This record gives sequence, structure tokens and C-alpha cells, in this order.
Amino acid sequence: MTNQNDIPQEELEQKITEAELEAQIEEEAPVEEELVEDVPASVETEAPVSPEKVKKETPSKARMIWRKFLIWMVVIAISFAGGFFFDTIFRYQPQSIELADAKNNVQSLKAEVERLSLFEEENIALSEQVQEITIHITLLSTKAAVSDASLAIEQDRTADAKLALDLVGSTLETLKEMLNEDQAEVVENMIQRHNLIMIELEGDGATVQTDLELLSNKLNTLEAALFASP
Repeated sequence: MTNQNDIPQEELEQKITEAELEAQIEEEAPVEEELVEDVPASVETEAPVSPEKVKKETPSKARMIWRKFLIWMVVIAISFAGGFFFDTIFRYQPQSIELADAKNNVQSLKAEVERLSLFEEENIALSEQVQEITIHITLLSTKAAVSDASLAIEQDRTADAKLALDLVGSTLETLKEMLNEDQAEVVENMIQRHNLIMIELEGDGATVQTDLELLSNKLNTLEAALFASP
């Protein structure tokens, strides 16, 4: 066995130096591998895309067909909605216009009826006024005829008294037809009184003036009942 003391000093130092170099080389090797791993991905060469990835990114034929079907369904739905909308407009718009015209006509007719009703009410009121005036004139004519007959009897003008009494009889009949049932019954009593006066006038005529006064009072009472101011 060779003794370490027998190895020359220079050779020993050379071996130690070589051992240190080898150790240093081994320590620097991992550092280079780490530098290689730390290189950015942008610097590295882009890896080729695999056919499986390309196949996944490309839409399938069934999916494309389904997409086209949905597009056509949307187009058909829009067309149908548009057609329904225009059909509704063109079909119901004339009816709406006719309905509006009918409503306007109804309103016009109602307004016309109301206007005519006002005229009708006015006509009724005027007719009642005319009727009332006519009754009053007839009543006044009867009273005047009674007064004429009474004056003619006082003056012994029998012929004039008969003419006046004939007028009294005709006006009483006319007046009876103008009045209601109760009022007509009062006038009927006057007519009976007039008939009695005519009979008395053919006789001695002593009670004619008394009956004429009673008849005049009845006429005054009737006039007060019909035309007295409220």
C-alpha cells in the first residue's frame, strides 16, 4: 500500500484541484436546468395544436343544423306575429271606425231627441196656456151675456134678453166641454139654472132677475176658483 506521504506534493495538489473542479461543475449543472425551466413561455417554441383539440373547437354538424333550425323558427315566429298584427289592423280597424261612427250617430240622435223634447215641453206649456186663456175668455163671454140679459129685462127688452140668454146657453155648453169632470158638474148646474130662466121668461118673468143674479154669482165663483192669483 502506497503511503500518502510518498506521493509528491505537487501531484497531491493537482488531484485536489481536479476534485474541486468536478464538484463545482456538478453544482452548476442544476442551476442551468433551473434557468432553462424559468424561460418564459413566449420564448419557448409554440407546441403544435393536437388534432383532438381542433376537433373539439370545430362545431359539430348536428349543432350547426340545430342552430339553423332555431334561426328559421325565430324568422317564422316573427313573420307570423307580423302577419297577425297587420291582419288584426286591417280586419278590425274598419269595424272600429264603423263602431265610432255609430256611437257618434247615437250621440247626435240623443241630442236631437233632447232638443225636440225641450220643444215638446214648450209646446205643451203653450198649449196649456192657450187652453187656459180660451176657458177664461169663454167664461167672461158668459158673464157678459148674463149681464146683457139682466139689463134687457130691466128695460123690458124681451127680445134682446132672449138673444143674450141664447148666447149664455151656448157659451155654457162650450165651457163645460173645456173643464174637467168636477168643474163640468158645476157648469151643468148653471145650464139647468139657465133652462129655468128661459122657462120663466116665457111666463110672467117675476123671478128671472133673481135667477140671473144667482147664475152670475156662480160664474164669479167659478172664475175665482180657476183663475184666482196665488
